[in-house]
Amino acid sequence: MSEDRTTPMRQPNWSQQPADSDDLETVYTDPNKTPPTVPLGDQEGWGQRRDWGFARTAATEGATPQGPPYEAPGDQQAHTVLISERPTPVFAWLVVVEGPDRGSIGKVHSLHPDTTTLGRVQGNSIVLHDDTCSAQHARIRAEGRENKETAFVIFDMGSRNGIYVGDKESYRDDESRTYRHELQDGDYLLLGETALVFKKL
Repeated sequence: MSEDRTTPMRQPNWSQQPADSDDLETVYTDPNKTPPTVPLGDQEGWGQRRDWGFARTAATEGATPQGPPYEAPGDQQAHTVLISERPTPVFAWLVVVEGPDRGSIGKVHSLHPDTTTLGRVQGNSIVLHDDTCSAQHARIRAEGRENKETAFVIFDMGSRNGIYVGDKESYRDDESRTYRHELQDGDYLLLGETALVFKKL
């Protein structure tokens, strides 16, 4: 068993040490006067003193801090930021109501706030599992109006079978084929053999 050679630390007896007069002095300052400061060049006698501390100077009447005004570093100058009114969100979507892909019937596709693409291949916003649809069949673009409302306009992307838009009774008619059409709430669309209905709040 090894012998403990640790030397216990001596704790200072604070009650036997003389009190520093500076600790007992209460200083009241006038809020209109500059508080005591330490001049940077006033170091005389510091090397001979053991009680390193601050040298006090007399308060100066009406003194103000000197120095250049604050400036942000580099190009970080203060700027006024104008907060514009947020645009009213628009909620619009297409619902599949008929088509060769029976599993997609009833599926809801939300339209993007800028452009939504529809086609047969992956990479389109809305992929239609329909062999009669073109790879890139149509595009729906959101366009702003002067009354701050958003209109959704469908464009034919040069599809083989075209796009048809109309009401429920007439959207399959030859007269309903279009290359550009501003969609209205409740419009039916036919792309290939897939029928969708447009809804907007």
